Amino acid sequence: MPIAVLARAEKGRVLILPLRGGVTLFEGHLRLQDTPKGPRPKKFLINKDGDERYLQPDDLVRLLRKAGAIYVARGDPSLEAKFLEFLDGYQIPHRKVSICHHCLSEKRSFTPLDGKAVRHKGGLICERCALEELQREADFRHLGRAAKVHMARLLLRRRDLDEVLGLLALDRLEADLTKFDEIPAEREENPMAVEALDLPPELKSFLLGRTKSLLPVQAKAIRMGLLEGKNLLVVSATATGKSLVGEMAGIKNFLEGRGKLLFLVPLVALANQKYDQLSLYRDLGARAAIRVGVSRIKLGKAKRMNQDLNSEIIVGTYEGIDQLLRTGRGLGRVGTVVIDEVHMLEEKERGHRLSGLIARLRFSYPAAQFIYLSATVGNPAALAAQLGSDLVDYQVRPVALERHLIFAEFREKRGLLRRLVREAASKTSSTGYRGQTIIFTNSRKNCNSLALAIPNSAAYHAGMQYDQRRKVEALFAEGKVDAVVTTAALAAGVDFPASQVIFDSLAMGIEWLSVHEFNQMLGRAGRPGYHDRGIVYLLPEPGKKYQGGKGEAEDEVALRLLRGAMEDVLPEYGEEEQLEEVLANAGVAKSREELVRLHRLTIGLDDLGSSLAALEEADLLRGISPTRIGRAASAHFLTPEEVVVIRKGLAEGKGALDIAVDLERFDDLYLKAAERISATLRMQVSSRALHGSVMDLLSSEDLTKLDPKLREELLSFAKDFTRCGCRDSPYCGCPERGASLKILELRAEGMSPSRIIQEFTDSYGIYAYTGDLINYLDAIVRRLEAIEEMARVLGKKETAAEARRLRVRVEG
Repeated sequence: MPIAVLARAEKGRVLILPLRGGVTLFEGHLRLQDTPKGPRPKKFLINKDGDERYLQPDDLVRLLRKAGAIYVARGDPSLEAKFLEFLDGYQIPHRKVSICHHCLSEKRSFTPLDGKAVRHKGGLICERCALEELQREADFRHLGRAAKVHMARLLLRRRDLDEVLGLLALDRLEADLTKFDEIPAEREENPMAVEALDLPPELKSFLLGRTKSLLPVQAKAIRMGLLEGKNLLVVSATATGKSLVGEMAGIKNFLEGRGKLLFLVPLVALANQKYDQLSLYRDLGARAAIRVGVSRIKLGKAKRMNQDLNSEIIVGTYEGIDQLLRTGRGLGRVGTVVIDEVHMLEEKERGHRLSGLIARLRFSYPAAQFIYLSATVGNPAALAAQLGSDLVDYQVRPVALERHLIFAEFREKRGLLRRLVREAASKTSSTGYRGQTIIFTNSRKNCNSLALAIPNSAAYHAGMQYDQRRKVEALFAEGKVDAVVTTAALAAGVDFPASQVIFDSLAMGIEWLSVHEFNQMLGRAGRPGYHDRGIVYLLPEPGKKYQGGKGEAEDEVALRLLRGAMEDVLPEYGEEEQLEEVLANAGVAKSREELVRLHRLTIGLDDLGSSLAALEEADLLRGISPTRIGRAASAHFLTPEEVVVIRKGLAEGKGALDIAVDLERFDDLYLKAAERISATLRMQVSSRALHGSVMDLLSSEDLTKLDPKLREELLSFAKDFTRCGCRDSPYCGCPERGASLKILELRAEGMSPSRIIQEFTDSYGIYAYTGDLINYLDAIVRRLEAIEEMARVLGKKETAAEARRLRVRVEG
């Protein structure tokens, strides 16, 4: 195989690399001297495997004459000119080439540069070297395999290594670098005029006051039979106008004498918003009422809302309406049922109850028109068939959506968030709206921390009191805050018309988001009439993992979510959930045939016979009819397992408060000094006060390393809540139980939620969010109601009276 020679003029000498089969035989350095005949070799030093020696200049000339090809790479211009003159003087043929300097610096086979060269530090290098440099930087930043592949694709598309490395270092954040993809907007070519609709005159006049033509999904629903009473599943992106589809059908049916409109949503906050919106129809003779699980904890004046179930429009939460059905309370004549966020069927904790509610509504009001609404569904055709409806699938965004991906270390995120929020706020849309941002993070602590770190932003989470959240909603609607920082748990919550959505975290608690949840959340970026486009940023932390995250790192999860297909909505429930729904159905059915029909209507239920047998064995059913205990259990949303807890507690003579705590414990307590303790002890201590790491600390010698005040607080906590004598203490559940009882005792003494929190902070250095505590007290009130009724049924009159007295005191 012939030898090829690569030569390159460097500072003061010429590098000579003889190559055979792509392998460097040795490294040579030539020094030239000027002679009357032109440049000639002066010294020729070679290095082979660390052995250096000089060769005669004639040896170099013989090597060059024997070479099959001589390539001269661009180098020092003046020395290169002398070397070429030397070659020409000896009539040695050669060819000038552009090569990768990285390959050359590694003294390996040279790579000619072609159209695939990559820019780097003012020059060009080959793809292989550019990818290797990127790999080194990606390894340093702990990127996972999928993230490395994404960055490599970006490099090959951009062909600029400096840009891509700058992106990893957060030095270069241009939109064309960070953009992962864009979901374009599409416009309906043939809009449907409101004037042409077959609607009652008063409704048509009302709609004309809002718009002259319908949005595409509204027009499509009408073409699919909305105004002819067809049941429809409407799947369309956020802010495409789905709600008006349900409103048009509901108000039309009411005005034409078919009955009232039920509009059901998953959250109280959404119900409050919807109540305000639907109250506008009062001018058409349709009064709006609300039916939700309103907090029973008295905290002062609350907004007064109509709760008369004889109203023409009833807005409710799923549980609020289901409670009426479970207890046999009628809703009158119902003409339309609208169920918003129907994809909640997939939710683990509440999906079975929504499935049961839909079945009971379909059974109880068979003549009503059912409209189901969802922004994202993985199997819309199959779900529509299960719901007995036709599908209106409009997967077109009215506003273009850009999705951006930036890998960011934890220490870099806050500065990055401030920058992105500031940039969005500095821009104004063509309709005059300033950019605003929703930031999703995975915990309430992070919500508060980020809101403090980002100028003109506000936290928004379930741990806040209702009036605090309403204030944030109003500030955002008025454009007085640049950003709202919220948890993923509120993704289906209140309507914030944001131009930008940022994912500080891709987890909900300690579990990664599903593709469905992710798309629900990012769909909140960009609102028709407000913004020209929506912007979404994912800021995954390379290498970050969660205990419940199935071993994936966050950077890998980001790409899975961006590329993932929507999961199917195929509800599957555990045995307890199945039994709860069969029991609730039995309370509505009046015969076995009706119960079988209800069972078939309830998506996700298995064999009816085995469920009936289990419920009868638990003394909750006789045949197909609920026992008195069964009716009480169904009315209070108790599972059979919870019924056993109450019956056992009553049989053992436990007090009502003890039984209530057996059913519901408060564990949302946080250690105020967790970060300071972690730093002092150089170990990770959880901020959750009842976490195992905190329990370990309470019984360890490490307490002596803490300052006296902090040590005293923790010892007080240990004394009051962990000295139970249980074999597994403090991992026996007694600390959680003791803390819960202490809270309820303080409440029974007349303390307000905020005063209870202050008491825990002063005594133990532990705090809670007011909203969480109010929700817990409210849950205990409902548990005490259930205990009161069960005790009455079982003849435990004293315990029933005790439960009633405690309930009143906890309510305040």
